[in-house]
Amino acid sequence: MARGGRKDRPIDRSSGPVAELADDLRKLRGTLSLEEVGRRMGYHPSTVSRRLSPADLPPLEFVTAYVTACDGDPGPWEERWREIRRSVETTSAGTPPDDTGPVRPRRKPYILTAILTATAIAGGVAASAALWLPGIRGETGPPPETGPTALSTTSPGPATTGHGFRWTIERMTLRLLSRQWTQTAPGDIRIWARLTCPRGVTSYRIAVRPDGHTARFACGSWQYHEWAGVPGGRHHFEVWKDDDGHAVSGEGMLSSTVSIVELPRSTTSTGQ
Repeated sequence: MARGGRKDRPIDRSSGPVAELADDLRKLRGTLSLEEVGRRMGYHPSTVSRRLSPADLPPLEFVTAYVTACDGDPGPWEERWREIRRSVETTSAGTPPDDTGPVRPRRKPYILTAILTATAIAGGVAASAALWLPGIRGETGPPPETGPTALSTTSPGPATTGHGFRWTIERMTLRLLSRQWTQTAPGDIRIWARLTCPRGVTSYRIAVRPDGHTARFACGSWQYHEWAGVPGGRHHFEVWKDDDGHAVSGEGMLSSTVSIVELPRSTTSTGQ
């Protein structure tokens, strides 16, 4: 069966591990169109296409969401991403690795030298030209993808027995997992959240695991987001923020359009 939608340009795999990763991610899509994958991820198709560029290593969050949308196991892909990231950072200017944005491999010194030399010959302004030539000052492309944004709303009220539960966070500096639940049929999962954040922290993220996309929630007020068509099975949601050492706290509620059964709190779960 042919893949629908726009056609991909061929990728030269010999250009490096980033290009190989982009090409393999494209192949993972199979017959799915960019439009369908983007819909599952909550991204615009053009954003998905741009992130699959052979020139830039996409954010880890994008890779995880993309592989999940293609019905793949994100674990091996995340490990492969980290290996490529370490390789790229080894040849960069010593910038510490992080998982938030695309990485553009550093230009080789002889290419930079040629650019500056040609500019100097043309107008004797090599120093000023270096201030705006893309890539010379560590430009890494568009800012990290944030995904869908939760909507402002009012307090959700009490949870309906058998269709949801209230939850609280006393202190979270990086990441927490909720209690798990099972559902026998596909349904829509809705999460309300209101977290209080210290100065300098403006947002946090929530995702329904293992298959749901990530939504960004704003601090300081009730926020709401819906994950449509969550399949039957065992699920939990995950709350996390930037690793900046600051703690947040608050409360929320989960609601489902189908009957769910809460599971006993796991001894390894850090959610509340």
